[in-house]
Amino acid sequence: MKFAIGDDVGQLKIITAPRGTDTSLKTSARPRISTYFTPDRKDSVYAVCKIDKYRGEERAGLVAVVFTFGKVKIVDTSVSPIYGEEEYLLYTHASAETPSTTAAASPVISAGVQHGILYLFRASGQVVFYRFDEEPPSVKTVPLSANIAAGAIFTEHLVNGWPSAIAIGGAKRDLEVFEPTTEEGEWRSVWKAKNVKQDKLGLEVPVYIRRILFLGTGGGEATPDTTAVHPGRPKAVQTSGSKYRLATGTHHSHLRIYDAAVSRRPIFTATLTRSPILSLHLHPSTQSPTSTPLTAPNTPPESSKTSSLHNWIYSDSNGHFALYNSTTRREAGIYKGSTGAVNATATFSGDVVAGVGFDRYLRVYEGAGREIVVKAYVRSKGTAVVVLDGRDEMIEVEKSREEEEEEKVWGEMEEVVGRGSGEGGGAEEGEGDFTEALVRVRRRRPRTDKEGGGSKRRRMEV
Repeated sequence: MKFAIGDDVGQLKIITAPRGTDTSLKTSARPRISTYFTPDRKDSVYAVCKIDKYRGEERAGLVAVVFTFGKVKIVDTSVSPIYGEEEYLLYTHASAETPSTTAAASPVISAGVQHGILYLFRASGQVVFYRFDEEPPSVKTVPLSANIAAGAIFTEHLVNGWPSAIAIGGAKRDLEVFEPTTEEGEWRSVWKAKNVKQDKLGLEVPVYIRRILFLGTGGGEATPDTTAVHPGRPKAVQTSGSKYRLATGTHHSHLRIYDAAVSRRPIFTATLTRSPILSLHLHPSTQSPTSTPLTAPNTPPESSKTSSLHNWIYSDSNGHFALYNSTTRREAGIYKGSTGAVNATATFSGDVVAGVGFDRYLRVYEGAGREIVVKAYVRSKGTAVVVLDGRDEMIEVEKSREEEEEEKVWGEMEEVVGRGSGEGGGAEEGEGDFTEALVRVRRRRPRTDKEGGGSKRRRMEV
């Protein structure tokens, strides 16, 4: 199995470990760890993403590294780091907003890859898109309003090769969806969520969104924006008709699901833990058909259940790493072993789940029982993780020269078959199959009560 990890000192680590690795045991196999970049505590790694295509070619082993203050680097992990950055570093980009000093920089609050598009959101509201499958790589910047703490992109439909929608949220800023209104790149708000109703004491529930996920659309084809446009103005593009489905994880540990075609308020809400949510993913086993409603109609969000199987992988700042089932409104299981906050999680096809955090361990879980199949010490606090390969590497052991010569000698020897005394005549003396030869064994006669008499003197046989 192969993983890419980013840490709090700005380094990228490639870890190769077979199933069964546990570095806390002296008898366990040791993983292979390759470290890229020199340590820099001022600019830690925020996200690590797998890149499948670069400059029009399918490439294996490429990883995009997004740093906290906006730098993006493409690394070829098939090249050993001992050859230097000029060999393994393929691309570097820093947006215009990235200053020379980190004190005035706006940190990245969300980043990832979808359908070959790398994206990053900054707290200042700037959104940057990258496409590396073209020659040369292209970059697009979208300026939005400030004060955001989470973001996501919608790539099921593309507009001129770029995402067709953006969702943002933050502290005291509820979920909002933007779409491009012109081919020149202007964006406008098309849908904005409303907060849940007041609690039993009549108090407003605080809003602080930390994670956003697009769950697709509620069905139906994209409808054109019929707003009248002046002939001299830029041409309008098609929109989805505000049928998005989204999910959010909050600083107050709320999981909320929205269906823009049904209501501006969440149709599902649940409190997962008592600590802020750090990561939120859908488990690979999740089924989310767009043709059926997410929840039963006219059901309060505090008691509603998703109609199809939805399993959510999440972690919080208190070290809780678990699997939540919104169909039963219960926790389906816990990923055990972590002794600190799990900063980042990742999934792989099937049921492979990986996590890194404050305890400086990479833990990989597999199967319905969430068993730990890899536990590797990485020496630094993990801040990002991605699964590059979920299969064990086949290692061919080269034979030594002595072993090859020994095999050659044994191969040249003739096989000798013994002749038994069965049908076809008897065998000569000294020849034949001696497997039935008898061996005399002298046995000590068992003692009886009369013979023993309780005496300690040993009886000798003549």
